[in-house]
Amino acid sequence: MPGPAAPPALRARVRASGSRLARRLVDRPLRHLGVAGACVLVAATAGAGGLEPQEQDGPEVVTAGTAVDAAPFEITVQRARWADDLGIPTPQDGDRWVAVVATVRNTSDASVLSSHLTHALTLEPFTGARAAAGEHGLAASSTALLDDGSTPNPVQPGLTHDVVLLFDQDGGTAPPDEVVVHLQRSTWREGSLDRSLAWWEPTTVAEVPLPVEAAPEEDDA
Repeated sequence: MPGPAAPPALRARVRASGSRLARRLVDRPLRHLGVAGACVLVAATAGAGGLEPQEQDGPEVVTAGTAVDAAPFEITVQRARWADDLGIPTPQDGDRWVAVVATVRNTSDASVLSSHLTHALTLEPFTGARAAAGEHGLAASSTALLDDGSTPNPVQPGLTHDVVLLFDQDGGTAPPDEVVVHLQRSTWREGSLDRSLAWWEPTTVAEVPLPVEAAPEEDDA
């Protein structure tokens, strides 16, 4: 069943921008269970305790379109796409991009380097990923503003940006059917060595499972 497309305001901004990257990544809805599917799932699991309150163990699992407090950001993961060509060269010829589109707002009172964003939103390792996973998952190889492809550095306080985080995948492997996004929340405090103030102690607070679809061809955008 088709899921909700990108928010109308986002789609309007993207179409007005003329950005090839934006057009290919914002179109086509996600897939999800829908109301009927959810009812079937609840009915099927009721006998096994599916209707009973459950203790949450680990990060909260949320759906696409849910705003998450991932200080110093509020991050709303929108969708995932793969493409062999987005107009941004991959680090190695013949590779493809796996792209995650998200709406990001800096909720702090100071600018934040885009390098911190690449650690606030990571992916669970998937087959063919070129990067090595860190403690919290795979960090993006590149981050860009959806409307013009520029780098959001720094991310200014109070401003909302539609961004795409790009993950390099070996072109000889099949594109993933699904990725799991991990969102980290950090704490503003002094460092233990130099006493400088910074964002420390990233903790995974949410996971967002996303189906991965092929980015639409330009003629389809």
